[in-house]
Amino acid sequence: MLVGDLFRLSFHNLLLHKMRSLLTSLGVIFGVGSVIAMLGISEGARLQALSQIEAMGIDKIILHSQKPPVAGTSQGSSNISRVEIFGLTKADFKHINQMDNVEFITPVRDSRQNVSKGLIRVDSKLVSASPAFLTESGSIISKGRWLTQADSNSQQMVCVIGNTAKRRLFNLGETDLVGKTLRVGNQYFRIVGILENHLGTQYPGIGSPNDLIIIPEGTSDALYSNYAGIREGGQNRVEIVDYDLLIVKIRDTMHIDDTSKRISAYLTKSHKKTRDWGILVPYDLLLQQEQTQNIFTIVMASIAGISLIVGGIGIMNIMLASVFERRKEIGTRRALGALKGDILGQFLIETVFLTTMGGIIGIGVGVSISSLITYYTGMPTFCSLWSILLSLLISSFVGIVFGTYPAWKAANQNVIEVLRAE
Repeated sequence: MLVGDLFRLSFHNLLLHKMRSLLTSLGVIFGVGSVIAMLGISEGARLQALSQIEAMGIDKIILHSQKPPVAGTSQGSSNISRVEIFGLTKADFKHINQMDNVEFITPVRDSRQNVSKGLIRVDSKLVSASPAFLTESGSIISKGRWLTQADSNSQQMVCVIGNTAKRRLFNLGETDLVGKTLRVGNQYFRIVGILENHLGTQYPGIGSPNDLIIIPEGTSDALYSNYAGIREGGQNRVEIVDYDLLIVKIRDTMHIDDTSKRISAYLTKSHKKTRDWGILVPYDLLLQQEQTQNIFTIVMASIAGISLIVGGIGIMNIMLASVFERRKEIGTRRALGALKGDILGQFLIETVFLTTMGGIIGIGVGVSISSLITYYTGMPTFCSLWSILLSLLISSFVGIVFGTYPAWKAANQNVIEVLRAE
């Protein structure tokens, strides 16, 4: 029998039972759809996590100050309950900056000043940073300009505000903010630029650059120095912190692990009394995240694959029932000279066609589910080309695996018994 005739006969039989063909394919449709959706969610989560880690820079080591459970010394004054001294110091900055694999360090200090809009406190921080912070944080200036070393040297009362901080502090109708004045406490700063960070960069202690109000280092030293008075729970206290964040740029990432160990060893030795610092190596996080995500992807794909197997078993059962139902057709064709291979090929083509069409529809279902998840939850999803092709290949493979036995059963029907029974 010609191959073309075999395909035409198979499609003709499927079209005679459209609803049954559709219901037979449902298992594969939902199986492939779940595979695509789960892989899309997994890949989206992986890309988001990796982009956030990469935004911090795989050639950097992030050092940050952290408040220990019990810090500082008690004072007898009625005005000040206690003074807390903790975190990264200028001596730490100087020592780490002299290490051979360290190119330079970008310091950031939180002024610990309350930022308010009217009488309402806003969740934005006033920090000081060196001019290198813009590049090292992966941020851009959407309007105006960035802070310069001249601003720091002359202690200019200027600031750059993050895009999110801008929305919190000003009305939506105010778009041209460059040149306007921003009040923080008793100080007034002229806005010279708007900062945006699209990479999702997050730093320990200070958060996203989009949430920050950034002033020059020299200005911060003159106004606030390294200490801040804080009133909390009806008591006053003073926090003294030289640096809240040190972004350490590494010359050679091949030796970043050794450099991070040297820095950790030094800080452990110099901060003997308490662990008031933390270290974050984005390169190590990147490797760990990739390993974790690979395991997660395998688990997700395995769970989704079970539904494909269930769908394949369902197709096999339907095709076995179809073989019994079409015994007269099989017997008549065999009596007219059809070979076992013709019967086997016909049923196998029908099964593969059902699973392949189910796979194509399932791909559309999976992509649609991923899009809906992104639309309603904001969770990023990404359906890659390889996952779509893999799902289509698997659906066809399922048709071959689970369609072989029904096709073999049909091809090996006893012609005499079939015709006698019919």
